[in-house]
Amino acid sequence: MPAREGGVGDPCHQCGEGVVTGPADDSGRLHTAVHTDGDRTTITLTGELDLFSGRPLTRLLDTAMDGSVKYLDVRMAQVGFVDVDGVRVLVRAYHLGAGRGVKLTLHDPQPDIVWLLHTTGAALLLGDSTASADAVMPCPGGPPPPVRAAGEPVNKVPSLPPAGTTSRRDRRADERDRAADEREEHADDRDRLAQERDRLVDERQRRVSEHQRWEDIREDVADARERDLERRESER
Repeated sequence: MPAREGGVGDPCHQCGEGVVTGPADDSGRLHTAVHTDGDRTTITLTGELDLFSGRPLTRLLDTAMDGSVKYLDVRMAQVGFVDVDGVRVLVRAYHLGAGRGVKLTLHDPQPDIVWLLHTTGAALLLGDSTASADAVMPCPGGPPPPVRAAGEPVNKVPSLPPAGTTSRRDRRADERDRAADEREEHADDRDRLAQERDRLVDERQRRVSEHQRWEDIREDVADARERDLERRESER
């Protein structure tokens, strides 16, 4: 039966019948279409996968891996954005499926999402054929995919940071940037005040000099008048 489409909401109870669910959040950024054929379930995602839209998707993936199928294919060609919290949702589902005998595989993600999976050490979600270190990477010059340590199992999918860690780091970085900006503004204010004080001192000094110059002129005029008066008196 063809799958029906809808937003990610409450987990489906009969994935084989197709799914229509509520939106992941108020913005409805992520939608799904679910179809089961024999021992394989296919979930097609459309939209954006992050911390908020990932919560209802977690419930949907949990229900889809109820043990009735062996393969869970997640098609991501229509997913335009995934962050680290979204990758964490997929990694959790991978581990859950491995424990239930269900193999989860991602299909057709965008190049930047492939890069993110390699960077976070979760490229094995792409399947054995695309999880090698020489997979196509976007953004030349960006960080390389993780290197497997000696003795590390090939099929190990590393755990990712707890949900929200990236957001907290971003907030702390923003706060540090704001504090640095405030310090720079205060320094600029101090410089402007110092410049204004210097200007006022120079202005006072100029006025004092001007006043002294006029005092000298008046004294010279008075001296000249006094000498002239003395000269006239002497001529009489």
